[in-house]
Amino acid sequence: MMRSSPTKGRFLGMPQGFGAIYFTQLFSTISFAVIFSSLVLYMQEQVRLSATQADLITGVYFAYNFALHMLAGYLGGRFLSYRGLVVIGLVFQLIACLLLAHGALASLYWGLACMLIGTGTMVTCLNMLLSQLFQADEVGKRQSGFLWNYSGMNIGFILGFTLAGYFQLKTNYTMLFLLTAVNNIIAMVILFSQWKRMRDKDTIFSRATAKARLKRIGIGTLIILALVPLLQVLLHHTQFSDDLVLSVGFLMLVVLFLIAFKHHDAARKKLFAFIILIVSAQFFWIIYQLAPMSLTIFAKNNVNLHLFGFRIAPGWIQNVNSITIVIGGPLLALFFTWIRRKTKTTALLPLQYSTGLFLSSLSLLILPLGIALGDPRGFMAFGWLFVTYVLQGTTELLISPIGYSMVGQLIPTRWQGLGMGTTLLNLGVAAVFASFFSVYAMGPRETLDPLITNPFYSRAFMQLGFLALAVAVILVIATPFIKRLISGNETL
Repeated sequence: MMRSSPTKGRFLGMPQGFGAIYFTQLFSTISFAVIFSSLVLYMQEQVRLSATQADLITGVYFAYNFALHMLAGYLGGRFLSYRGLVVIGLVFQLIACLLLAHGALASLYWGLACMLIGTGTMVTCLNMLLSQLFQADEVGKRQSGFLWNYSGMNIGFILGFTLAGYFQLKTNYTMLFLLTAVNNIIAMVILFSQWKRMRDKDTIFSRATAKARLKRIGIGTLIILALVPLLQVLLHHTQFSDDLVLSVGFLMLVVLFLIAFKHHDAARKKLFAFIILIVSAQFFWIIYQLAPMSLTIFAKNNVNLHLFGFRIAPGWIQNVNSITIVIGGPLLALFFTWIRRKTKTTALLPLQYSTGLFLSSLSLLILPLGIALGDPRGFMAFGWLFVTYVLQGTTELLISPIGYSMVGQLIPTRWQGLGMGTTLLNLGVAAVFASFFSVYAMGPRETLDPLITNPFYSRAFMQLGFLALAVAVILVIATPFIKRLISGNETL
């Protein structure tokens, strides 16, 4: 078997090509960061939609965003190269920013449809390009690579959130999206500078003849172009869209079980471990998806956003999460490398997931306490929300990049593209549930008075927090069983 080439003197000591992926991810992420932190406010303040409409569209947008990752996992490496699909995504993000800069209802849905093509296809393909740099048995190095890359991606989030917050205070979304468009051009330049090193390795597309590749490119391009008007229509129908994403999510769970039963021995056991872990992660992702929905509205209307005489923009709050990841990513990579050396084990996934779910539950359970200790007008102190985002950032590190890296560890090569897409589809399903939960959490929508809405938020945060805690406890109890599945020693 070929081993990874020597890495001495290369960016972060990683294999050749890692640096280009790192910086392409960083600059391409800015568009998603701006949408993540601003979409619900943009629709209320610029397009003049109601809070309920804005929340429902936001939920559907992020559901489709992550559901499209699964489609990207199928298209990438089959009909289009991974690097080619990344370029297509960047072009569509650029077009989307220009449409959204117009700031009208007519351009909203077309802009979001184009943005979905961009943000919905790139992450899977960038992760697959990164995954190709490592051998299947390079578990520690692979996880370190994904943690470093995830840390770098969050520098992009910091830049995007900072940019978004500045223009939120000025309510100037036109300039926000025009500046965001520029970052997609920078990302393309970086990718093209290392184009030859970004070739697919051992994919259906790379093994095809030149004539077959042209045919596949034509089919893949037509599928993507057809998606734009389809998504534009689907964004108008939030209930149907929610049902569609949930149905696809359930279908993919069934498909994973069928794939697992087709395999034998260690491969089957590892696939079952993968299924258990992604289902468990669903509860964290529901909490995570509250950030661009009810948590943004809660922060704006129920939290005292003045600190030391300085006004904090809602978009800047997301930076707490990103800075936690930027600092914590490398530290966790070093910590887990040390743990593996001490314990002589690579089966840390159950521990990482259960710890993450515990911290995630705690991030919500502290909010009712903060609400109860709020000022006479009902505004909660910002410090409570700060701690919530620190805990969620730590949880994200324990679950998200580790989840990406476990695709290469637990899934046979043939199904890894589908596995990566399914891992990200998990977030789409979570976005639907988070949207339902957000509407439930906001309570009466005819008032923004925190004294009236606080009890509803408090109840909702407590219920979801205890549910996540229960899942964490179950995962801890099941840890020995999951470890045996990962090692291939459990009898099924």
